[in-house]
Amino acid sequence: MNVLVTNDDGVDAPGIDALYNELSVVADVTVVAPADNQSGAGRTNSHKVAVDNHERGLVVHGTPCDCVAVGLQTLDPTPDLVVSGCNAGPNFGAHKLDRSGTVGAAKEAVYLGVPGIAISAYDPIRGGQREFEREDFALPSRIARYLVENADSIGSGTYLNVNVPTVERTVPIQITRPTRDFGVRIERDKNDDGFAVVDQFYDPLRGDRPEELDDPKGTDRRALADGEISISPLGVGHERKRSDDLSKLADAFR
Repeated sequence: MNVLVTNDDGVDAPGIDALYNELSVVADVTVVAPADNQSGAGRTNSHKVAVDNHERGLVVHGTPCDCVAVGLQTLDPTPDLVVSGCNAGPNFGAHKLDRSGTVGAAKEAVYLGVPGIAISAYDPIRGGQREFEREDFALPSRIARYLVENADSIGSGTYLNVNVPTVERTVPIQITRPTRDFGVRIERDKNDDGFAVVDQFYDPLRGDRPEELDDPKGTDRRALADGEISISPLGVGHERKRSDDLSKLADAFR
């Protein structure tokens, strides 16, 4: 299998190094990664990017989605699969998926006709609130290898959002769906006339877990709170919502 590996932490990040070494055991791996940190880029594309050669593939002066587009359109043979990561910190919750460059790369792959896997590492105690070392990506990389070896199970038009704890022991895998509760709070900055937009999203890995976790089994946040591996199989289609009122509005236009 030919695998394109990218990330949003930059080509020199320890997570992509761990992923490359692990996947190279079972696949022909080419790295096409951003020149620098692109965390939070989501599915942003650049109109024009510079590309440099790298000992493992290519360095793109752009976003993770730029990397996927460049790799899928220029590499020969065309990659069969895109794996994005390993991200230093979790990516969970429906609101986070379109903001994450790691997840955005996997989603972009599906739009371009190739399955994608986004791999993120999380500390089950501290979440992403620390510096991650090379050894932290051992289990996330091993899970990525397991999924690549079983890529036929992913399915057409699907990308996987995978969150794996930074532990040495084996932990269970849960097939999950993204949790959806989310809000924002607007705060006035005391030092100037601006405003800050603050996510209101309870994060069990940030230390704000309530006594009773109301997330049911099967949600990604519950899996992470329990220190498990979360795999959310997702699609890219935008569902059409039926609206009789909008249909009447359209019919009434003259």
